[in-house]
Amino acid sequence: MISFLEGILAEHEADGVILNVGGVGYRLATTRVTTEVGEKVKFYVAEVIREDKYDLYGFETKDERALFYILTNVQGVGPKLGQKILSAATAEALRRHIQSGDVSFFTSISGVGKKTAQKIILDLKGVLVSDDASLPEGSNDVAEALESLGYRKEDIASVLKHVTGDTIETKVKSALKMLSR
Repeated sequence: MISFLEGILAEHEADGVILNVGGVGYRLATTRVTTEVGEKVKFYVAEVIREDKYDLYGFETKDERALFYILTNVQGVGPKLGQKILSAATAEALRRHIQSGDVSFFTSISGVGKKTAQKIILDLKGVLVSDDASLPEGSNDVAEALESLGYRKEDIASVLKHVTGDTIETKVKSALKMLSR
């Protein structure tokens, strides 16, 4: 599985980019891209593999990619529509629209009808609690590691503000010490 691609932006296309990674051109369907051709860029990748297709979707942040996966798990939202939705607003703004039940925002997006908008809001309203906004910068990887070890989100959030260390490994060790008390 491809987690990210880092390389030189070779071309802009109508709904994506061509990224030159070590002499290989990868076509990524993307949301808004502010990088100019010839600049080095990193995209977090979501792979969508079907019987007759292999598509790569590129995102500038891990948060956008995570939201893409969540959106495409909603019945009726495929990868192209998920990407259209992500193109309509920032990840944080999308969370606010979902939490507030803003059906009109979603129906303003081409391809999203009223039923699909209601389904998105109904399925995701409780799922997309924006805990990350209160977490220190760069602590998402640490939180993911602790969560994979079986710790609860509430416990993780309570120690992340006090974690010390330069690398993810040292931060995880610091958090584990606090959680073991």
